[in-house]
Amino acid sequence: MPRPLTIAFADPWQRFDPEDNFFTRLLQLRYAVTVAPRADFTLCFGYGFDFLQHDGVRIFFAGENLRPDFNLWDYALGFDHLTFGDRYYRFPLYRIYEPAYAAALRSPAPMAADAEREFCSFVVSNHRASRAHGGRVEMFDRLSAYRRVSSGGRFRNNVGGPVADKLAFLRRHKFNLAFENTSAPGYTTEKLVEAKAAGTVPIYWGNPEIAREFNPRGFVNVHDFKDLNAAVARVRELDRDPAAYLAMLAEPLFSGGIEPPALKLEPVLDFLGNIFDQPLALARRRVTDGRWGTRAEKFYRTAARLSVSHYWQRLRRLLQVR
Repeated sequence: MPRPLTIAFADPWQRFDPEDNFFTRLLQLRYAVTVAPRADFTLCFGYGFDFLQHDGVRIFFAGENLRPDFNLWDYALGFDHLTFGDRYYRFPLYRIYEPAYAAALRSPAPMAADAEREFCSFVVSNHRASRAHGGRVEMFDRLSAYRRVSSGGRFRNNVGGPVADKLAFLRRHKFNLAFENTSAPGYTTEKLVEAKAAGTVPIYWGNPEIAREFNPRGFVNVHDFKDLNAAVARVRELDRDPAAYLAMLAEPLFSGGIEPPALKLEPVLDFLGNIFDQPLALARRRVTDGRWGTRAEKFYRTAARLSVSHYWQRLRRLLQVR
C-alpha cells in the first residue's frame, strides 16, 4: 500500500498543472499523492515570493539559471555540479521533459533523405531574452546570410506565425539553433534534448561544460570555436557534406548510448524519499531561528513587499480561483 503524501507547490511557471506534472507523476510511483494549498512539504520553483508563505519543509527546483539558497530552502534540485550532503541533487530541467527525453534516448538510425531537408530551424518566443542575448540573434543572422533559417517562434518569425508543434517543425530541418538564454557551467535546459528528439543536429551554446553531459560528437558546440564565424563555417561544412552530416546525426545523446545512472528516476526518487520518509522535525534543514537564521528570509520578504508584479500575479490567481 503506497504511503500517503501531501505536497504543495509554490511559484511555478505559467500553465503549470499542480495535479498533473512531472513531479506528481514521479512521486505517484511510490506514494499516494495529494496536492493541497498548504502542506508540510512544498516544492518551490523560484518564479515569485509565495514560497515565503510556506513554513514547512521547502524543496527548490531550479528551472532557470538560479543557484539555490539553502538559507531559504531545505533541499534543492538544480543544474550545478555540487555536493551538499543530503540537501542537494543535480537534476537539470531537460529531465522533466519526459516525451522529448525518451525520444532523444532512442536515437533512430538516420536515412539519406535526412540530409536533404530544409536547412535550419529556430524557435524562440521570449523577446526580452532575445534582445538581451546578442549572440543568439547574431548567430541567427549569420546563418541566415548563408541559407534561410526558418523561425517558428514569435521572435523573428518568418513562417507565417508561431508553430503549434515544435518537434514536428524541428524534424523538417537538418539543424536547430539551440541557444540557451544565458551561459553558466551545468545550466542545460530542454533545447538540445528537444533537437535530438526531433532527429536534427543541434547548434548549441549555453553550458560551457556541455560535453561533460552529452556526447560531443552529436552536435555542433559553439563553445568549441574561437568565434561565431568559425562555428558557422563548421555548420556550412556539414551542410555540404551529407556523409559527415549523417554521421553526426547518428550519434546518440549520451556517449556510448548509455544514460547516466543519476538521470534515471530511481535515484531522484530516493533523494526525495529521504526527505519524506523521515520524521518531519528531522527533515528540516534550514535554520529558522536566531539573527543569521532568519536574515535571508527577511531580505526576501522585503523584496516581496516592493515587488508590484508579485502582488499583481497573486491578485490574478485569486481572481481566477473565483
